[in-house]
Amino acid sequence: MARILLVICSLFCLNVVFAQPYKTIKKYTPYKWMIGVSWVAIDDNGHKFDRMFDLGSSWNILPYPTKLSVDRYFKKGWSAEISGTYAILKSNRYINDTMGISSDLINIDLTGKYSFYTWYAPRHRWIEPYFTFGAGYTYRTNANTDQHVPTVNLGFGLNFWVLKNIGVQLHSTGKLAVYPTFWNTHGNYFQHSAGLVYRFKTGRKNSNGDFGNQKHKWAHGNKRFKKKGGH
Repeated sequence: MARILLVICSLFCLNVVFAQPYKTIKKYTPYKWMIGVSWVAIDDNGHKFDRMFDLGSSWNILPYPTKLSVDRYFKKGWSAEISGTYAILKSNRYINDTMGISSDLINIDLTGKYSFYTWYAPRHRWIEPYFTFGAGYTYRTNANTDQHVPTVNLGFGLNFWVLKNIGVQLHSTGKLAVYPTFWNTHGNYFQHSAGLVYRFKTGRKNSNGDFGNQKHKWAHGNKRFKKKGGH
């Protein structure tokens, strides 16, 4: 039995040494700049985690895109984004558990982003999940809370790259007011968005795609032999 195992191990080692391909993977940079335009849904019904998907009476959605974003990529999945959003809170929706209130809403956010694309194979980078965190400012013209509200933001999103540089982006963010009180305040709300993104200067690849050229290593290099008296 020991001899059989020894023969199997020897064959495996020979296969690795003489015929195992290796792949050279160069540094992958998905983009340098990315811009986006999105449709937005604001959920400001006053319930932290209840009725989160009550589209009919809680979500405020306009028929045209009202969010603009600019994203700058740095390295190892990290990027920063600045965005601005306009929305209308409608009187037939719950605003902090009250109907009959209408208001314009404007927010500006500065967001740090971490993309999980580095966690899986490059060939599957058509789908890109990411996590966001940051700070923002929200202004409401008429609502049963403070007009000027600074927030801390946490969110999660997905990019679906349908073309080389064009993708569909889905994103949800929870915005927690930090003034005048934290957590137990009507300044908290959710913002959901869906839109299109365009990235500039997409990632560098090797000549054989994302993974690069495939080569074979040999234990001994090729040698040229000359016969005596030959040329």
